[in-house]
Amino acid sequence: MYKQNLLGMKKIRGMRLVLVSLTLVTAIVAQGTSPAGSAMSTKSLLYSHSAEAIARNLTGISPTVVVAGTNAASVGTYEKFEVYLELDNVVVENPYDPEDIDLYAIFTTPSGREIRINGFYDNYLDADQWKIRFATNETGKHTYRVFVRNAGEEGASEEHGFVATESGHKGWIKPSDVNPHYFMHDDGSTYYGVGVYSPWRNTMERFNTFSEQDANLFAIWDITYGGFVNGTGLIEEELGRYNQLKLGRIDSMLSILEASDIQLMYAIWPHDLFSKTVWAAQWKLNPYNQLCDVDDVYSDPVVWEYQKKKYRYLIARFAHSRSMGIWELINEMNGTDGWAHGRHQECYDWVEKCDRYFEQNDPYNHPMTASFSGGFTEYREPLYTRNDIPNLHMYPAQGWPVKYPEDSLRSAMYNYAWAARRFWDNFDKPAIFGEAGAGLAYFDTDDPRYHVSYHNQIWATLTNGLAAIPVWWDEYILTPDDWDQLQVLAGFVAGLDLANLPYRPLTAAANGADLYVMGAGMEAFGWGRCYGKEDISGTKLTIEGMDDLQFVVTWTDPWTGKQIASSSQKAKKGTLVVKVPEMKIPRQDIAFKIRGK
Repeated sequence: MYKQNLLGMKKIRGMRLVLVSLTLVTAIVAQGTSPAGSAMSTKSLLYSHSAEAIARNLTGISPTVVVAGTNAASVGTYEKFEVYLELDNVVVENPYDPEDIDLYAIFTTPSGREIRINGFYDNYLDADQWKIRFATNETGKHTYRVFVRNAGEEGASEEHGFVATESGHKGWIKPSDVNPHYFMHDDGSTYYGVGVYSPWRNTMERFNTFSEQDANLFAIWDITYGGFVNGTGLIEEELGRYNQLKLGRIDSMLSILEASDIQLMYAIWPHDLFSKTVWAAQWKLNPYNQLCDVDDVYSDPVVWEYQKKKYRYLIARFAHSRSMGIWELINEMNGTDGWAHGRHQECYDWVEKCDRYFEQNDPYNHPMTASFSGGFTEYREPLYTRNDIPNLHMYPAQGWPVKYPEDSLRSAMYNYAWAARRFWDNFDKPAIFGEAGAGLAYFDTDDPRYHVSYHNQIWATLTNGLAAIPVWWDEYILTPDDWDQLQVLAGFVAGLDLANLPYRPLTAAANGADLYVMGAGMEAFGWGRCYGKEDISGTKLTIEGMDDLQFVVTWTDPWTGKQIASSSQKAKKGTLVVKVPEMKIPRQDIAFKIRGK
């Protein structure tokens, strides 16, 4: 529990203050002078690090840190190893401020790598505990020492160790080393994002839906709009101090997601929190409003110092988790006052600065993204060059052209396919549509065509090189049939090694159908949808860019995931010509995989 100590600071369980006579310290302070020569204020110094330094100099005692326990002596790879610490002879006013107390460990892995992991203060449910969390991708004996810096003095623990064993987990996600348009897990296996945005009002029932439907991507904001996590306020409601109830709920959420191998995309800054006059203005809740005008939030140097401390805390507490997938730095930057009032370069510079901070300080190298809203004109290359994941929000009703006025379903599909291909052509990065759908499609959400369109969009983007299906906004709009469509596509993708093969868009054509194919020499996959008729059966597909081999084509009903048929055909002069088999249930679209013999 917190207690007042002799210097007016706070004392935390597991820490002992250097006990110095208050009379002696006061006397020394009272005799001092300021640089200007005037008498220094005894009261102000008693609440400053100067008083702490005086106490230390009088006693010669340095801070100490002791490992009080761990969660386990042995953990699996990519599993949490947690260290519980006791600190003595430290003075702490704000346990969340690394300028006040800097706690960290140096881990040495079996291969000899040295990794710095920062500690953090956890007071969820009055835990009142200093912790360090670490996860490793190496098996074998690891050693570590813990260090503490406080009021100009340093201390260190003895060396300790733990053993890591193979777990079968795949680890964190990152851009692929082989095909940078896709994600891979740390173990080298492919990760293709299949998920939905669920920004607030989350319950265990909703988490279960994601798991049951084989979704592997969950997206949420730091906001106050209700639910298991977001019914607890903001992370930083008080300037420089962090909401332990909310942070504990995020811990619980990550544990839930880990159990189902689901990655989290966490929006650190929803546009609301940087908005005073634009959409959903919640600047009044942001404690940075004490430091600067809303227009200056991207450039104010004091605000930046507070942000760095917050980012450090988030990394220390959550980055170890194999389900901590993507840092979404800001959601829809054009919904903030700074952007709306013309501070565009400051906005871009801020994104670059934040991306660099995470790159330098996140030991697990989680990728970062940022976004603008879903209008046709909101494509922002200067933003996409400044972070790891180009991210477009797709809302056709916000000015996207209707290419085929007589066929809105085809027009909607075309826009998603075209925008996905544009990302592929312009960036060697995994690109996503970080939001899509909502009530901003060409159709109302209760129109059956809206849900046919959802099906079309997830297949069109897969086969045009997007690194995840469009992250639909939001969960409550999707029907059980929509979730089934998501699950079918997840099953289809499961057999594709996107991260480790040189997949690229191939030239493909079909009479009376839109056809999209991704190929990698001896392998390819694709999806086609006919227009002007209700059955794609018998349609001839021509695919260029294939090796001159004998190929087996496996045909799949994209609505049920069931294999319809397989056929064999030889490619000649780089071109493969195949015909869609007869479908027992007439469908407008077909999915297929092609593999060389």
